[in-house]
Amino acid sequence: MILHRCTRRALALLALSTACAPVLAQPPAYPDKPVRLIVPYAPGGPNDVMARVLARQLAADTGQPFVVDNKPGAGGVIGTDAVAKAVPDGYTLGFISAPFTMTPALQPKMPYDTLRDLAPVVRVAESPMVMMVPATSRFGSAQALIAYAAAHPGAVTYGSGGVGSTPHLTTELLGTITGAKFLHVPYKGGGESLKALMGGEVDLLIDSITSTGPAFASGRIRGLGIGQATRAPQLPDVPTFAEAGLQGFAVVHWVGVVATARTPQPVLDALQAQIGKALQHPEVVRKLAELGARPVADTPAAFGGFIRDELAKWQQLVRNAGIVAQ
Repeated sequence: MILHRCTRRALALLALSTACAPVLAQPPAYPDKPVRLIVPYAPGGPNDVMARVLARQLAADTGQPFVVDNKPGAGGVIGTDAVAKAVPDGYTLGFISAPFTMTPALQPKMPYDTLRDLAPVVRVAESPMVMMVPATSRFGSAQALIAYAAAHPGAVTYGSGGVGSTPHLTTELLGTITGAKFLHVPYKGGGESLKALMGGEVDLLIDSITSTGPAFASGRIRGLGIGQATRAPQLPDVPTFAEAGLQGFAVVHWVGVVATARTPQPVLDALQAQIGKALQHPEVVRKLAELGARPVADTPAAFGGFIRDELAKWQQLVRNAGIVAQ
């Protein structure tokens, strides 16, 4: 009887102590306030358009605004640096693209460490590169152009949006693979280099399909090859690089999202899941396809491995080709 009374008293004390114990506060669901998405390029370009397509869908899915903030300059370095130095809480993100892994090869004194100061979240989309010539070009195929450039070093000119841009390093990679020797003509931005090609100022431009749709529609340029496994619906007459005899030449333009390093892992996981969901939305898929891009939606680990591989590839190219920043 005494034992039972003691047991009941102990249970009552235990229940009282449990009821009086402080309740641990649960962290708020992410996001619970507006998110800033920094695009390190000027408004209106394909990277900016893709960022805005994603931001609108994320806002619709989460109920919180994803505000696109354009911070162009220095080939994307200025905007990306703002992300690297932000509070690591997941409320400042960066919408990066291929130059993110190219610029460090040309600028050893970066204001941030590409691998240490930024956390990969997800590769959002990728689009193929297209080899283009003016409509009046004498070169009817990629092989004819490359053979001439190999036999006449420096006689074939190519444009780009500047030293270290995707078209610049992509064309240098083509030269390294094929033995062709091209003459680089840098312009102040991708739009200017495309205008130069349309006007016949340069012989060649290799750029993302996302940047070239209106130029093809004008009839002032022709495609000699495209960097994907099958022909693009937008350019059915343009052969793949493999069909054009350029096996081993594989470069894509890509975009992705990064956060500030030391952002809590649960926040990164939530972001990756939310972006992955957004990229499955039919309207997002349709709008990306209109630009010639396709969703990727990989994991932070896979995206991090991709970034490391790209950094190594472009560093080797710049070193071997002796490319220097101007």
